[in-house]
Amino acid sequence: MKSPNRTRRLRRFTAGLFKEALGRILVACRAHHWLLRGKVIVVTFHSVTRQSSDGTLRCSLEDFERYCAFFARHLRVETFTRVVERLQRHEPLNGELSVTFDDGYADNAELALGVLGRWHLPATFFISTGFVESDTQSHWDQKANVRSRWMSWPQVAQLTAAGHEVGSHTVSHANLAELQGADIASELRRSRDDLSMRAGIVPKHLAVPYGRAFPSLEQVVQIAREQGFCSVSLCRGGVAHHANSDVCIERWPIDPTAYRSPYGWLLDVVRECWSHDAPSPAGAARARERASTPIGP
Repeated sequence: MKSPNRTRRLRRFTAGLFKEALGRILVACRAHHWLLRGKVIVVTFHSVTRQSSDGTLRCSLEDFERYCAFFARHLRVETFTRVVERLQRHEPLNGELSVTFDDGYADNAELALGVLGRWHLPATFFISTGFVESDTQSHWDQKANVRSRWMSWPQVAQLTAAGHEVGSHTVSHANLAELQGADIASELRRSRDDLSMRAGIVPKHLAVPYGRAFPSLEQVVQIAREQGFCSVSLCRGGVAHHANSDVCIERWPIDPTAYRSPYGWLLDVVRECWSHDAPSPAGAARARERASTPIGP
């Protein structure tokens, strides 16, 4: 008699094979371009590491290369600014994809930058400016027994020199749901000023730390607009389209451990496009894990 754990593993393995096979069929006949019409995909990475991938927060260099190769070969990759323009101007959407990074890990400059250049992919890096050149240890890295390593200001400048965009992720990776209006405005203003004074960058875009929605989100959006930000984005696992992007833009955190290959991921994206407008339950669950606790001191 098979054990329940063995049965579950077999089911997951079979489901993974099935997803990958269907994804490969979609790409082989180029059906994904038609199925993605009316939507755009904004993917999110965090740390890129020489170690094994670990959920949405740490992507191995090997997996990152695989996903970048897949994006370059099979999808229309654009800058985040161009994707935002398409959404805000209600231009036609045809499954364009944009690559983003959150937090400001040093390995983004040390490892990811070379892969992006190799595949000619533009990216947007959302930086928590208080982390730059600091020894701050994030609670999610502490939980995983991983040491947080953040970029230096020269590395931040290196991103734009390579043709990439840099946006704001607040100063302290603040849980904006817990702040009042004046404190929200301070986090956004100081992050913008940090980027301007230390790296000569005027950020156009804000990514909300922890990636989820909350009751005062519209107030955050209003404050961001007053301070000159063109967009505010979340990271809950959904795709973006005209109907759901009036307030915030959805992003999809990449978890290489959830799929055998990017083909399986693409199948989930297509399924999302043809289901409800709400974020996928799996993506929302992954975001909630990170959203459960504000950053420590």
